[in-house]
Amino acid sequence: MEETCLFLILLLSGGLSTLPPHSREYHFVSQLKTWTEAQSYCREHFTDLVTIYNSNINQLLFSMAPNVDDYAWIGLYNDRYSWKWSMEGKLFNVGSTHEFLIWANGQPDCVNANEYCVALQGQTQMNDRPCGASYPFLCYNASSTSYILVMESRSWSAAQSYCRTYHTDLTSIRSKEEKSIITLTLNGSGVQYVWIGLYRDPWAFWSDNTTSTLTNWKPYEPNNLYLDEYCVSFHLISGKWSDGWCGSRVRFFCFTAVTKQTVVKMKLQSEADMHSTEIQQQVSQQLSGLMLSEGLTDFRIRWRKVQSYRDDQSKKQDVDGGCKTEV
Repeated sequence: MEETCLFLILLLSGGLSTLPPHSREYHFVSQLKTWTEAQSYCREHFTDLVTIYNSNINQLLFSMAPNVDDYAWIGLYNDRYSWKWSMEGKLFNVGSTHEFLIWANGQPDCVNANEYCVALQGQTQMNDRPCGASYPFLCYNASSTSYILVMESRSWSAAQSYCRTYHTDLTSIRSKEEKSIITLTLNGSGVQYVWIGLYRDPWAFWSDNTTSTLTNWKPYEPNNLYLDEYCVSFHLISGKWSDGWCGSRVRFFCFTAVTKQTVVKMKLQSEADMHSTEIQQQVSQQLSGLMLSEGLTDFRIRWRKVQSYRDDQSKKQDVDGGCKTEV
């Protein structure tokens, strides 16, 4: 039986989203910059603004910071235009370029950092509202291709549940034609606000595009006090977070992604000719698929020939059961 050693060299330096927190080094920068300037600085000199995955990282940043009553930017921000439809669950950038999706004057404004669901105001314009507010709502029924106005006032999530139970979902508005039909449906109803299926997730975005659900807000934060606080800063004395105006100039935290190399040594035993290029390609393809399915995108597979275990001298040299290789 032929024995061959297969070396998998996994370089964990692919997309930042695959890098675990322990593969990062953290830096405190005392220069005063806006959030966007800080982001650019971190990307130029390090990797990006910091993402805080757990309380240990939060405590580490706190220990690095000077003991002053001031703030420092982190990578968390609130994108007030990243909305999605309940019926599709897909991101839909709702901006002024869509003439059939028009925001009411001054909207969205996320008053008190608490408005993450959308209602039609005056039957035609959109307004972000507190998701817990009770309004009539508009369902869509896919089987009859119809829109149903439910005059019973419910919260957004309760309205969504009702529509999904008795129809298809809360309505989406994806074309001028749909908007015209919806306007006719609401005509004469007299409703001031009516829920539709548009919503967004609060504080869901980090600068490096990774995901963290940790929050560590100061009391009464976030509050969007001046209706323009969409970036998050770290209070250097308490370690707590606050939302703030992205144009403020404060210190900031960066991180560096640490590239780590892991060598995995595999010993293969097979009746097949493992020296065959075709066999090696087949094995390599299967292993590549396994690596990709585990989220590893940057790796190399290298074959190296070793002596047979039937060689007594090889057994003496490989007493630990490993593979003997040429360097």
